[in-house]
Amino acid sequence: MSISWFCLWDAPKDGDVRLDAFDRGAMTALVKDCSGVDAGFLMVPADGHDPYFPDSRNPSALLLQLEFRDICALERALSVKGCLEPLADQALWPSLAGCSISHQAMMTRRYTVPDATIRSEDGSSLSYMVEYQGPAEDANAWHVSYMARHPLLLAKFPGIRAIEIYTPLSVVTGLPFRDRGAMQRNKTVFDSTEAMNTAMACPARDELRADALKLPPFSGAKDHFPFRADMIRGGPAR
Repeated sequence: MSISWFCLWDAPKDGDVRLDAFDRGAMTALVKDCSGVDAGFLMVPADGHDPYFPDSRNPSALLLQLEFRDICALERALSVKGCLEPLADQALWPSLAGCSISHQAMMTRRYTVPDATIRSEDGSSLSYMVEYQGPAEDANAWHVSYMARHPLLLAKFPGIRAIEIYTPLSVVTGLPFRDRGAMQRNKTVFDSTEAMNTAMACPARDELRADALKLPPFSGAKDHFPFRADMIRGGPAR
């Protein structure tokens, strides 16, 4: 089981902030040179229609997901003078000016899908990210209920390429990132916006919604946002 580190740049309200090509290239190079990273996903907001959340406004100009081999590798990267320290210097990322930065480390659980091969012309994918802020009245009971049924229903979606569920992990950092503190996240992956829209229109989406209404009580928002995701290969082992 790997560790996923999420870092989000949330734009100011009513602000139109977009990652430009220069900052994208610089961030990609930074991740490629970061020791201990198995894979990275650079995600920017994308179109996508979920009939149960048709008017969701994505506040994040950028979501960076990095997969680490172990907690020690992640904490080295998040230390002062670690390989991820430049992310905390907002002057280095002018296209993201004005964004608030938050982060969270989480354990990654992967579930089987019928066909995991991404079939897009440029290798990108559509990641549909869900964030449950919580807390739940009984966190363990909530996770047990969710994981018992949701992955089986998600696997019925046509064209689904990946299912991942994340739960919180404490991490020590020397960098000034605000803790995101979500109770749970999950990610479903499709080839494109069109593929996601097709999946969201299938009967399994209605089954998933019905199951969500049976989950144990919890508070806080649950956000559903599609992102275009570009994969970045892992960094060197040092």
